[in-house]
Amino acid sequence: MKGVFVGSGSEGMQSPTTSTEILRLTGKSPSSVNVAYLGTSSYDLSQFKINQVSRLQEAGCTITSLRVTFPGDCTKEDMTEIVRNADVLIVAGGNTLFSTNRWRSIGLDSLLKEAADRGCVMCGGSAGAICWFDAGHSDSADPDTYYEPMMKEFGDGAESKEESSALGEVVKPWKYVRVSCLGFLPGLCLPHADKVQSNGVLRMDDFDEMMLRHPGERGITIDHFCALVVNGDDYRVVGLEGKGGSVMSDGSFNSKQEGRPGCWVKNVVGGKVVTELLPWEGKLSDVLKPADEIVEDPNCAQSMQDNPHKTEM
Repeated sequence: MKGVFVGSGSEGMQSPTTSTEILRLTGKSPSSVNVAYLGTSSYDLSQFKINQVSRLQEAGCTITSLRVTFPGDCTKEDMTEIVRNADVLIVAGGNTLFSTNRWRSIGLDSLLKEAADRGCVMCGGSAGAICWFDAGHSDSADPDTYYEPMMKEFGDGAESKEESSALGEVVKPWKYVRVSCLGFLPGLCLPHADKVQSNGVLRMDDFDEMMLRHPGERGITIDHFCALVVNGDDYRVVGLEGKGGSVMSDGSFNSKQEGRPGCWVKNVVGGKVVTELLPWEGKLSDVLKPADEIVEDPNCAQSMQDNPHKTEM
């Protein structure tokens, strides 16, 4: 598998570092690269597409939207053609639970697997990063990521921003959930590891609690301004230019982005979470491993009910 998985959505995909890594993996000149943009996680709102693809468009790539959020957006034939012609496939940030359920309901998940297997570069930030793993630590239960609030805030040409919420004056009482994803890579993945969102909880801290509820899985975290670049069994951890992260010079974790952007690996051993810094490069097979046991998160059902998806094309 080839991929560039970034901790942040719009902010990460607008980085020149990210686009450079994506193009390097294609092995082609930008003018001959076909990019398919899959915006389901943010309900195909146009502002988020601009954030995700602008760098590659400026480089000369051909951009095609794969719109499957609503019935009638795309035929199965067109969906198949777009995916099979893509050199790069970008998944938007946003609501992972909504998008992955939508993809399964229309058979897009199998087309994405086919693309990954043939060497299409699979990319994205936030929801677009975690969707490729067995599961993700997700803010999909944050009501602000549901369809109606997103349409109200970002519809009709409203100015876009990062898809993940930020801590404001009022702390909101939603909780993170473990969302089952596509399973192209093993592991439970955490994006925005060094960020606090509108519920007031540092994601790295909440991830430890989630790991204890799902001890059969190995966790991998990606800082907000970090990219995990995968090329077959080789990986590299790449910080976005000029941005801070969680890794201090002594190898300790810092929650205030005063260090270098990086990734961490977590395992539950003897009922406790053990955290280790992911080496800056190495073999993916040395890092990720199939889960000993997968336990679904019962809290996802309520979020699906509150933010329903369509099951037909």
